[in-house]
Amino acid sequence: RPLKEFKSCHLVELPNAEYDFSLIRHFLFDEAELLRYTLFLESSFEPLTHLARKIKGELKYHTMHAETFLFQLANGNEVSKARMQSALNECFPYALGLFESFEGEKELIQEGIYPGEQVLKDKWLAAIADMIAEAGLKMPEFHAASSVEGGRNGYHSDFLLPLLTEMREVIAIDPNAEW
Repeated sequence: RPLKEFKSCHLVELPNAEYDFSLIRHFLFDEAELLRYTLFLESSFEPLTHLARKIKGELKYHTMHAETFLFQLANGNEVSKARMQSALNECFPYALGLFESFEGEKELIQEGIYPGEQVLKDKWLAAIADMIAEAGLKMPEFHAASSVEGGRNGYHSDFLLPLLTEMREVIAIDPNAEW
């Protein structure tokens, strides 16, 4: 599909960097996903609740991994703690893009299918604020303008196209092959 049809947030498009950056990105993203699928459990759309039940179990392991390393590295030596704080500060505006509103969101809210991105964002901020404080780090200061958005509307970072090219490399060799 064309690049504009992808609806990913910029956070997931960023290239892998140092371990501190990758771990903080993992933590911020998976905490949001766990809460998203927890909200799906309350959906009026039954197939979504069944799917959420399955996926939520897997997400517990992702968040457990991220939380464990967050606490270990944030409570390591001063260099480790400083690097984790720096990575958190860098990733946070991109993570706010996880909650970008999207076309049709109002209808989903009205139908009781999903409570909306603002509800998810509020729950996420409360959850991660507690964990970040417990880890001895400081929540980055933010406001609405600091959110890096556009991905849900097809506007992506310069990093997505090379990533997709690499992911499509094998199928591009022979698009007509049966896999």
